[in-house]
Amino acid sequence: MEAVIQQTQQIESKIQKKRIRIAHLQLLPLITGVQKVTLDILTHLNREHYEPFIICQSPGPLTEIAEKQGIQCLFINHLVRPISPYQDMLALWQLTQLLRQYQFDILHTHSSKTGLIGRIAGRLSGVPAVMHTVHGYAFPAASSQMTKTFYLMLEWIGARFCDALICLKQADWEIAKQQLQMSEKRLCIIPNGIDTQIYRPLTTLERQKVRQDIFDIGEDVSVIAMIGRLWEQKNPLCFVKAADKILKKGYKTKFFLIGDGELREELDIEIKRLKQSDNIIILGWRDDVPSLLGAIDILALPSRWEGLPLTILEALSCGVPVVASDIPGNRDAISEGSDGLLAIDNDADSLADQIERLLKNSRLRKSYGEAGREKIIQKFQLDGSIKKIVKLYNQLVQKQN
Repeated sequence: MEAVIQQTQQIESKIQKKRIRIAHLQLLPLITGVQKVTLDILTHLNREHYEPFIICQSPGPLTEIAEKQGIQCLFINHLVRPISPYQDMLALWQLTQLLRQYQFDILHTHSSKTGLIGRIAGRLSGVPAVMHTVHGYAFPAASSQMTKTFYLMLEWIGARFCDALICLKQADWEIAKQQLQMSEKRLCIIPNGIDTQIYRPLTTLERQKVRQDIFDIGEDVSVIAMIGRLWEQKNPLCFVKAADKILKKGYKTKFFLIGDGELREELDIEIKRLKQSDNIIILGWRDDVPSLLGAIDILALPSRWEGLPLTILEALSCGVPVVASDIPGNRDAISEGSDGLLAIDNDADSLADQIERLLKNSRLRKSYGEAGREKIIQKFQLDGSIKKIVKLYNQLVQKQN
């Protein structure tokens, strides 16, 4: 009898020691806000309890960093951003087979189309816990009712295939409950968090060095930057148009786009047409964003839709005031009139006017920067967000046991 009890205890001990195998599904191997969230979560997981994976389209900057952190990376080459029935069905089949092969305990998906394919594959392959993070619903900003209805339908379908859905803000929680008809039991709000030790104000010497080495300017020139992928959502053309309006007024200012994407060629053409190539500069993707943020004067983000933009939270954590489009997500990140200003959505004149308000008033910039830093420390610490997500992971696993 004692031998049987001992054997049972050994089996139970092995079960308890088995690590939870978790995969995050992303589309592109870039280092934008969505991918940063995945890296933050997986790098902070206790490796004694979790075995982390990233699944994405192909190798790239994301997977290079992940693998250095001991995160295993797997690839689905048929994952593409545009809707393509043929490619999407192949991606669904590939992903389903991969999930069955690795027998994950948790699948955590991100982004709209990839999230839909991932959640369906998770169910088909028998993954015990499937969850999704909403990084801002795109369909409310759709250009036509038909497009809006189509994307709403896809989100409704995706909601049927997951055990839990994380919203970054209250507005998305309301959409999930009312329009997607999800039960409150499967919904939670966990805002993005920031590592305030990495994203911090620079010392005077640090700031001067970055401005000289990277931006090639002194303190007598103001720097306005936009950080993010150069595509429709981030609306970089609005930033360029606003920059041109300000520059034509004679301000001693330079504008930088930090990022890359499918609109880069169009932006290059527009900047040349405006004859502003010396003053509006595309830096491309950078791996030193915390230093760059600490050296700029204003962050501008004219997005069309957002979840809870990391770029804004990171800028505030660095003590940098923000001007952003007046949309859900940006409104949740900015305290209007305290640490930033909001501009009319997709309106270059309004964006330029709000940037100009801060350009004219260095005291206001300083005040906004200090308030923003304090807010991030109080409300948006990374450790707090990670703890809530890990708690959710544990709850989902326990339900399946």
